[in-house]
Amino acid sequence: MGGLLSRRGAFGLGALAAAPWPAWAGTTPPPDTTGKNIQGIVDAAERMVVQGTINGHGPYTFVVDTGADRSVIAAEIALQIGLPPNPDVIVQGIARAVTVPTVMVDKVEFGNIAMENLVLPVLPRSWLGIDGFLGLDIIDDRRVTFDFRHQQLTINASPSSFLMGSLISGVYNPNESVVRADGSHGRLKAVNCKVDGVRAVAFIDSGSQATIGNTHLADELEKRGAKYDEKNEVTLTGVTGGAVAGRLMSMRVIKFGDVDFNQNALIVADMPVFDVWGLSNRPAIFIGMDFLRLTSELTIDFSRREYHFKLADLRIASI
Repeated sequence: MGGLLSRRGAFGLGALAAAPWPAWAGTTPPPDTTGKNIQGIVDAAERMVVQGTINGHGPYTFVVDTGADRSVIAAEIALQIGLPPNPDVIVQGIARAVTVPTVMVDKVEFGNIAMENLVLPVLPRSWLGIDGFLGLDIIDDRRVTFDFRHQQLTINASPSSFLMGSLISGVYNPNESVVRADGSHGRLKAVNCKVDGVRAVAFIDSGSQATIGNTHLADELEKRGAKYDEKNEVTLTGVTGGAVAGRLMSMRVIKFGDVDFNQNALIVADMPVFDVWGLSNRPAIFIGMDFLRLTSELTIDFSRREYHFKLADLRIASI
């Protein structure tokens, strides 16, 4: 992705950042205690996507989006299945907020996960670029593993107890690095992150093609000699339509816990998602698929508020 960031380009960012009420309309079922590998594929925006069904129809293709509060489906699917309408809601994308209808969904199934009685916003497929997004309303409190090497996802219940040593060293075994995070309702924010030595609050957004920092981070990087690329432009497009202009800034490494993401440029843009996550007044960054795919496996344990990286896989991936 280093070469891509050095050219004029457009990056898709899939996130429904705000929601006026929970999408979950029923009673939470008992969590699944066994995981299941779900064969994934990579879409045009280099995101991990999986197949699932809606009310028994499908299969449909969904992006697993750790940066979206709400799951969402394409309006064309809602019309095709005949899903009953519900009141409109306002959803916030990267470029603008829009008012959209919602629909009642009896059941969404993917892998061994079944969620019932959902109220989901609908957006045109031309905006989404896919059949739907699985957001934090569905994956929160679970353990999600992105196996980039084998293009697989594992989604299951989080272990109920901490292993000895995790609270002391942050490492479960010699081949695994664990980064602790804070937050609630799936919005995990890690402070153990530095961008070329500048401390920043970070969160992982698996629905975004690009990694983006805010101007507070860029200002601190400029003090350390970082430069904007004035010759190239970047356009950021969102699932609610519209676009935001971004700027490229030189950088060398994002240190996330014990994991180093080496890259030659970073996109800088102040977007509503930083406000929604309470990060508009301090250096912050969300890490997208361009950086995550430099690893071979990532696990996000939402219940325990942890990011897990396998260091042995990282070494193999770098050879």
